[in-house]
Amino acid sequence: MFYLKFICAMLLFGTSSTSLEFDFGKDKTGSTWGIINDGVMGGRSEGAAYLTNSSVVFTGTISLENNGGFSSLRAPYSRMDLSNYSEVEIRYKSSGVKKAFSIENDRRWWKPTYKVLLDSTGDEWKTMTVQLTDFEEYEIGRNTGNQLSEDQLDEMIRIGFITTEKKAGSFSLEIDYIQFR
Repeated sequence: MFYLKFICAMLLFGTSSTSLEFDFGKDKTGSTWGIINDGVMGGRSEGAAYLTNSSVVFTGTISLENNGGFSSLRAPYSRMDLSNYSEVEIRYKSSGVKKAFSIENDRRWWKPTYKVLLDSTGDEWKTMTVQLTDFEEYEIGRNTGNQLSEDQLDEMIRIGFITTEKKAGSFSLEIDYIQFR
């Protein structure tokens, strides 16, 4: 049922050639997004997410025990052709351990992902616009020095948020919307 809601939201928001939007909140997008912590590899970090009326809040604590060090909030896998878009706009608030917005084009965890770092904002809302070709390539958490190319944009399968510094501590991220244009 959750995946059906996500697919319906993708179809609804994806019908316009001008934008693809994830507008978070209760009775909106976000109920199908899930948490993936470092526990999948033995770590002890904790993350949780909940919907407000107009946003999704992702909070937690990063632990370095047992080689831990990350928590993430990710959309379900779903093919996304982003080739008609050149930029993404994200409205968010962020504090604590650093985070990034990520785009994936492969289900295998060791394959590269593409990220853009999010500035810490404290209690202030920030609207950030980034060119898709400015996303940096990361392989197993390490920056490769490459960037996302336009010819890869039709191969995306998942988006999400992930903590990016291997540092113990708490974090909070509240997202209002994500809009590809």
